[in-house]
Amino acid sequence: MAILRVRDLFNGRFFYIPKYQRGYAWELEQVRELFEDILEAMESNSNHYLGTIILSKISEGKNKFFIVDGQQRITTLMLIINDLIHRFENSDKEYYYRFYISENKCFRLTPLGKDKEFFFSLLNRNPKEPATKSQRLLKKAYDEINQILNNLSTIYSIDYIDLLKAIEELEILQFIEESEGDAIRIFQTVNDRGKPLSNMEKAKSLLIYFSNRYLNKKYDSKINDLFGEIFECFDEIKSIADEVDITLIKNVDFTEDNIMRYHFVTFSNEDFNATSQYVLKFLKRKLNEYRNDKLQLDQFILSYTSTLNEFFKSLKNIVERCKTDKLYFETFSILGLSATLYPILVTLENKGLLNKKINIQNWENYTFFEMIRNIDIRVYKTRGTDPRADILRYTYEISNNDNITDIEIANWLDWFNRRWMSSQEFSAKLNTEIYGNAALPYLFLKYCEYLEKKEYSLDELKLIKTKSPTIEHILSQHPNFSVTAYGFKDEEEYAEYEHMLGNLTILEKKLNSAARDKTPIEKAAIYENSVFKMSKEISSYISISGKFAKNDILNITQKLSSFIKQICPC
Repeated sequence: MAILRVRDLFNGRFFYIPKYQRGYAWELEQVRELFEDILEAMESNSNHYLGTIILSKISEGKNKFFIVDGQQRITTLMLIINDLIHRFENSDKEYYYRFYISENKCFRLTPLGKDKEFFFSLLNRNPKEPATKSQRLLKKAYDEINQILNNLSTIYSIDYIDLLKAIEELEILQFIEESEGDAIRIFQTVNDRGKPLSNMEKAKSLLIYFSNRYLNKKYDSKINDLFGEIFECFDEIKSIADEVDITLIKNVDFTEDNIMRYHFVTFSNEDFNATSQYVLKFLKRKLNEYRNDKLQLDQFILSYTSTLNEFFKSLKNIVERCKTDKLYFETFSILGLSATLYPILVTLENKGLLNKKINIQNWENYTFFEMIRNIDIRVYKTRGTDPRADILRYTYEISNNDNITDIEIANWLDWFNRRWMSSQEFSAKLNTEIYGNAALPYLFLKYCEYLEKKEYSLDELKLIKTKSPTIEHILSQHPNFSVTAYGFKDEEEYAEYEHMLGNLTILEKKLNSAARDKTPIEKAAIYENSVFKMSKEISSYISISGKFAKNDILNITQKLSSFIKQICPC
């Protein structure tokens, strides 16, 4: 352990980011905070602590190191210094470029994953088009750094050489270990600045620690490789979710920890509602329990890391189909499949069953994927319940039973579907208030296909999604007309019909806003401009009949209910 300046940290050294590390993850907030540290040190003319760096030696060269912890900070520093250097006069530029950026055509910092060439393109001031989340964040940091340095010069008249010298004086607490396993043990215990570690990252270091200490480093390299693939998979999953608009996954709060939880219910039946923190505690408890039994510890580490890696890869394969397969796009991007069903999807994928046709009565024309989607519509969205324990307990059972047949799985899913939403209950739900049902955009799009006697292509669905389809009340939620004129006894009876299927349609968000609180006659002209056949037909009906009233709601509800029951069997 040693405290040294940034200048000493870079002096003659070459750094490599191991492939098991997560990609670049700093948001603009962290980049700006680093600049604040630099400026504070510059203004106070004092030593300033920047954080901790943990390195492991690379056997091929005495000046080559893996960055076990601190890659976000070092990467950002490299981008800042590189931008500064390109603003210098030629003589200074050449010297500092060799010292901090590249010597003998070898960059001083090299990512080992997919970000390598992209990072080099930034250092060469000729950025490529970002293809992953980490690359997009790198590009955002690159642009922000350029903007901040422009402002520091034009607004605050800060000299670039003085700024670099201030960076050189920043202090780092450095740990260097002979092996990555030893370095990761230190990494476990050091509290550092920057982006907080996920429980997945803590799990990785915990597993390596036990491999390193109790199994003579047997799985250190394997764990590193598997987690490298896991973090790469996660970045791709997030990137795909952004591309095809999967709300659940693209949410900023959805991290690798969520998938760690989904995997846990396939690995252990200890808790079907476990948080990622609980999973981490489970790992600590089990590893400590097995530490004196090398065989059990060996089997546990190998089993957990291998199945976790397989789970991430399978989920990535499933999500990737949204780019080319209409069925998957509809389910994830439009319907928004419930998170509780992700573990069983992955389990069926791993067993090669997800796209297989079901061979039991009433389900002959459906795949297992379609059956899960049907369960989501009926049980999770229409009934509005989450029988988590039942579905996840069975997920664990089929994950850990190689002898279970596809017929047995199909029969159980059929039972689950009927158990939690019988035909009678489903019919009753469809004929009462249904406005809050998250499946409505999907169901109404299927109805539009039925009316048009065609299926939308994947490209058409993607275009429809860009129009932000919403659920519209034909008779307004805030009527500025007398409800008795529309066949209702009073406002109380109106409220009973307000959220029924027959009073709802699908409409572009922009048109929905324009139609707000208008009468049906006024809305008809707006509906006519919709791309949705369902709304166009309502427009035509209102225009010809000159009305839309209570009896119309009942008639359309019956029609829609009958259609939905046909496409969502029990």
